[in-house]
Amino acid sequence: MPLAGQASASVTVSGISSLTDAEEVQLEHMRATQSETKDLLSSAIKRFSAPIRYAFAYGSGVYKQAGYGVASKPMIDLIFAVSHADHWHALNISQNREHYSFMGSLGSSAVTFVQDRLGAGVYYNPFIEVDGVMIKYGVVSVDTLSSDLLNWDTLYLAGRMHKPTLTLRRDPLMRISKQVNLTHAVRAALLMLPRNFSNEELFRTIASLSFAGDFRMKIGGENPQKVQNIVEAQMPLFKSRYGSIIEGLPNLEYIGQDLLQQDMSSQARAAMLRKMPNNFYDHLVRQGRKAGIRLPPGLGAETVNSERLVTMVGINSMAIKAVEAIVARPALTQSIKGVLSSGLSKSIAYMYSKNSKYRSSSSSNE
Repeated sequence: MPLAGQASASVTVSGISSLTDAEEVQLEHMRATQSETKDLLSSAIKRFSAPIRYAFAYGSGVYKQAGYGVASKPMIDLIFAVSHADHWHALNISQNREHYSFMGSLGSSAVTFVQDRLGAGVYYNPFIEVDGVMIKYGVVSVDTLSSDLLNWDTLYLAGRMHKPTLTLRRDPLMRISKQVNLTHAVRAALLMLPRNFSNEELFRTIASLSFAGDFRMKIGGENPQKVQNIVEAQMPLFKSRYGSIIEGLPNLEYIGQDLLQQDMSSQARAAMLRKMPNNFYDHLVRQGRKAGIRLPPGLGAETVNSERLVTMVGINSMAIKAVEAIVARPALTQSIKGVLSSGLSKSIAYMYSKNSKYRSSSSSNE
């Protein structure tokens, strides 16, 4: 059945859902702001002598989120993808020793060990002022980032890139990997959604993937309304980002203004599941076995297993638990790693900053 108050399934809309006039104006304003922010941040990253192959900015410092006051000016989150992490840190420690905690004194090899072997493969330096802009930059190897986008190893950066991001330095490999990651996100969301759903429900489900299993959502380290705030304020960006993907999926179509319908046949959903990353599929199989489904092992069993899984009544909750299982450990260990990479004082300051944003948001919603 269609969602209450929406168009019926007999109404067919060709092509993707167009933005409203208000959303068109909002999107143009956002793009103008993006251009200014991009110029500012691109200038800032040119201050780094170490070679950055691909870079992007993300989060509330770049894109407005509902629920925060005008006075709020959060630190801007950046990711630098580099070809050779050890070499990069050696050059950066030489140029910017003050960016590092005590780890900088141990040398680039120690920093790279912490980056690659602990958490999700990212090494952050927070509270760094460059050209008057307060940033937190994370360093990741290109191979680690690409693998997470394609395979959902940890969903730490792949999940962040499900939301709107601002590319500061382009790379052909990342462009392809990013598109694959966004398509994975839509397919995962479809397993969690009913036959008919709205654009907003789709984007909320996608935006929630990286927070599933994140312990910070349970201890007040993140605003519990964060997903809603992101989607509410950035709806035109989500439509622009996912429009061509929605249009290109054979099992998904618009049946009304902002109303989508997916093909719920077991064949279509099983085929969709088989296109998901192996890591997600493996975790979903584990959830299915816990629920008592007979799922034989081996690559040759993928066809029968996928069809058995998608016909389960609880497939939506199993899909959510599969994502939680991928996210949980890297999210925890990456946060613990912050004490090493940032130092105790900066870690405390960062946690206080996050909690302050949460309290500010809670107060504004009262």
